[in-house]
Amino acid sequence: ELAIAHHDALAWMFRRGLQGADNEQLVRAAGHFYLESISAFEMVQQGLREAHDAAQLEQRHAEMLRQLSHFLADASLTLDTSDSLDEMLRLVAEQARELVPADCCLVATETEDKPRVRASSYPEDDLRWVAFVRWVDLSEVDAVIGLTGRSMRIRAGDIATHVRVPGRALAGDLVLRDWLGTQLTALDGRVMGSLHLVNEREGEFTGLHEAVVVHVAQMSAAAMERALLYSGGGSSPD
Repeated sequence: ELAIAHHDALAWMFRRGLQGADNEQLVRAAGHFYLESISAFEMVQQGLREAHDAAQLEQRHAEMLRQLSHFLADASLTLDTSDSLDEMLRLVAEQARELVPADCCLVATETEDKPRVRASSYPEDDLRWVAFVRWVDLSEVDAVIGLTGRSMRIRAGDIATHVRVPGRALAGDLVLRDWLGTQLTALDGRVMGSLHLVNEREGEFTGLHEAVVVHVAQMSAAAMERALLYSGGGSSPD
């Protein structure tokens, strides 16, 4: 409707044959006016699209969290071996990496000396992450997270300060550019382990990513606690 009205108005001006008018200048001015007129409409449409996409993403995240929550609740009641717990934590790593697009996810459990990577998820065809998962030391980063709160985002320039990564862990051209870590904390406040995501695939980890990871970590810790309780285990996952 706006385009038709604009065309009719421009045609009317030409029919009147305004004396001394520069037709080329008139058309250019009319074109600029038309672009300004539709820009507001375009911005509204873009805002609606972004809101719709964000709503779909939140709905997808909520559905995946519900599914993961149901699975962990059921699995924690049936676990009877250490291998079963490893399998449950592997699923947690895979789901966390899918919810928050990252190159790698690590799930570690607390031992007497240092955190031990219990499960991981990374691209199957990228062998660089095999060495990284095997050799990375999470002791310092977990200690920092414990002092600062339940979660922490670390940018590229600070990763080396908080994460022990031996040279042999950085195989090939593997570069650590972004890090997001959080604790696995039981209801009584006992730290049972940690969950870490490395290298957000589309940019940097955000506050929304952090909130999702904290939620996943809370559900995972609750499932581990239930599994230990029903299996008659001690205070440590190991």
